[in-house]
Formats: sequence, C-alpha cells, structure tokens
Amino acid sequence: MSAPSALKVARTPAGHCVRVEGRGTMRESRTASEFAARSLAVPGATVVVDLSACDHLDSTFLGCLVEIQKRAGTASPPRFLVSASPEKVRKLLAPTKLDMVVKTTAQPPEVLGDYVALPSADPASPDVMRHVMESHRRLAELGGPQQAAFAAIADSIEKELREKASPNL
Repeated sequence: MSAPSALKVARTPAGHCVRVEGRGTMRESRTASEFAARSLAVPGATVVVDLSACDHLDSTFLGCLVEIQKRAGTASPPRFLVSASPEKVRKLLAPTKLDMVVKTTAQPPEVLGDYVALPSADPASPDVMRHVMESHRRLAELGGPQQAAFAAIADSIEKELREKASPNL
C-alpha cells in the first residue's frame, strides 16, 4: 500500500516551502500550483518545493513543477527551487529529464514555524482537469521521448472538457 499524500506549507525567510509527503498527484498539484502562483506574485519571494518526504510524483505534478519554474522566470538567485537529495532527484525527476529543467538543491529550506496542511483538490473538478491538461502541455513542450504521450493526454482532456461544456454539439 502506498503512503498517503499530504501537501503542507511553511514560511521561509524568503518566501514559502511547499512540502510533498508521500505521493504528489493531480490531487495535490493544482493546490501546489495556485499556492506557488500567489507566493511568486510577491516581488522577490521564493518558493521551494521540498520532496524529501515524497516517494512518487505523477505526470501532472511533474508538469506543475515545470509550470512553477516557468512562472518564476530566470532570476538570479532563483525564485523557485526543488529541494531533494541526489537520490530523490534521480528517482523522481531524472526519468522524465526534469532534473535538467528545474533548479534543484540538496539543502532543505529553513522554515519559520510549523507546516500547515493544504487541502487536496477534487480530481473530477473541471478546474483540476484543466490543470491536468495544462500540466501535460508543459511536459509536451519540453520534447523528449514522452512528448507524444503527454500531448495526447492533453488533447484528450481538452476534447473531454469541450464536450462537457457543449454537450449538445
């Protein structure tokens, strides 16, 4: 049986840390993305996604990391980092070559105070499905051997969302 999923956040001296415990899936991905977007809207703020307690990331969460990286831009020092041991980076990011895309650090962030749990999203929600579609588009844009599969997933979800929005067409 897999570990339960949990998404938690805490303040850091420069912004926020989003900690993924257990599995990072589409249920946690949209919440993480929205939280990161709000945090990065503050000039100079940083977001660190801590994967030290994570044992699996699904493709939606991987696409979410690409989206957050894109949103954070190319500032120096970076405004977005993934914190994970080299072993976790190899396990969670390297199979999809995201270790070459997102900036990583082995150093966990210093947090101020306690972590607070964030709710998981309802995977049947149209907003979550749009997020899943967009996350797979981000992965497809990177190219690589899984590009066609990610694009096909995004296209399929887009078609499904269109059909639900206009059932009589």
